[in-house]
Amino acid sequence: MSASLPSSVAPAQLECPKCNASIGYFDTKNSTFFVCPTCRTFFEYENEGPPRIINGFKQVLVENPTLLLGTVGTLLGESYLVVGFILKREVRYPAQWIEYMLLDQATGAYVQLAVFEGHWMFVEPVQGSYQVGLPTSRRAYVFTNDTNYALYNRYQQQVLYAMGEFDWNILDDEKLNISEFIAPPYMLVQERNPRTKKSEWYKATYLEPDTIQAAFNLEPQRMPWREGVGAIQPAPGEASWPALSQFSLVMALVIVVTQALFLFVKPQQQLLSQQFSSQALTDTNAAAAAVAGSNNVIVTPSFEVQGPAALEFDLRSSLSNQWLEIPVSLVNEKTGQSYEFTKNLEFYSGVEGGESWSEGSQSDDATLAGIPSGRYHLNIYPATEAGLDLPIDLTVTQNTPLHSNAILFLLLLAIYPGIQLYRRYTHEQTRWLNSDYGPQEAAE
Repeated sequence: MSASLPSSVAPAQLECPKCNASIGYFDTKNSTFFVCPTCRTFFEYENEGPPRIINGFKQVLVENPTLLLGTVGTLLGESYLVVGFILKREVRYPAQWIEYMLLDQATGAYVQLAVFEGHWMFVEPVQGSYQVGLPTSRRAYVFTNDTNYALYNRYQQQVLYAMGEFDWNILDDEKLNISEFIAPPYMLVQERNPRTKKSEWYKATYLEPDTIQAAFNLEPQRMPWREGVGAIQPAPGEASWPALSQFSLVMALVIVVTQALFLFVKPQQQLLSQQFSSQALTDTNAAAAAVAGSNNVIVTPSFEVQGPAALEFDLRSSLSNQWLEIPVSLVNEKTGQSYEFTKNLEFYSGVEGGESWSEGSQSDDATLAGIPSGRYHLNIYPATEAGLDLPIDLTVTQNTPLHSNAILFLLLLAIYPGIQLYRRYTHEQTRWLNSDYGPQEAAE
């Protein structure tokens, strides 16, 4: 097979005990198990006596592996040689994955590259062991170095096919009970032998496909397509998320504190609160109206403004299937300068088809900003349907906190973190859909 042709020359050769084909291998010190690339015979040879045939793999690969035997790559600062390839599947489910055996050319140590649906993991053995919390529970976990690893999968495996050389009987892997605990981008893997009750531990680290591609100088079309969310694939923006979330919280706190300081430095002050009639005029208003030159104007009492200030006007009326137009003019009694606005109140309601409905509002508000210091009064020119006499409640306040501005800033500040938070949430939901031990399973 072309997949078995090494890109570097193997230093040692041996003969297949079944088809007599010549087999090259690299680790002359430790490799004792081999797969013939010609007849797919799996056998053991320990440099003494005849080779011992163990089994033969019937599976035929549809396409060549991504990493060919004998390929050399620099990964995580170390030079590795690809010496083995194993195709595995879970016993209960049809999920299949590939494990590449990598030989560290400097130390002679072995590590693995595992790939499932285009997601790559760098797997290396761990000295010692870990304590599993709630080991018989669906919420089993491993806690180490201030990191909690949650149970993600438990399974037994079947070896479907292999190529290359190995320092252990790869079929013994089928006897192991595997438990995977994740804390993305890391995974702890427990391989437990049910007969001896002993466990071996491995730690996996997620690697981006372009890291693998660069390490082994692969053409893009050689890389397997990445599907879905990997078991330990980092969430979107994982590297920047802590800084982004901290920055957003700090800025939100600044906005809230700034709003509170404005309230403290310039506390809200009520300048006027009074009820008027849209038709009837008091004696005071009638006299003021005469001065203003109109019998339709309501002139309010005078009030002082400590400026420059923002004034908020709150207008209300007990409308019922009626409308009311309220032009308002704020007049500086010393300079005669005026500031105008108009509000239209209308409120209608009824019952149609057995269902009640309503539209409009009985209240509205307006804000005039940058009003200079001085003595002011209001001229109000209410207009409504002929003959109607509607009450008008008017309140004028100075330095009213513009909560809408603070809310707007907070909303703008939350847009990008909110998008990232949603992407991270859906990422996690998708990750755990591939597990029988996810939060959604525990809740059922």
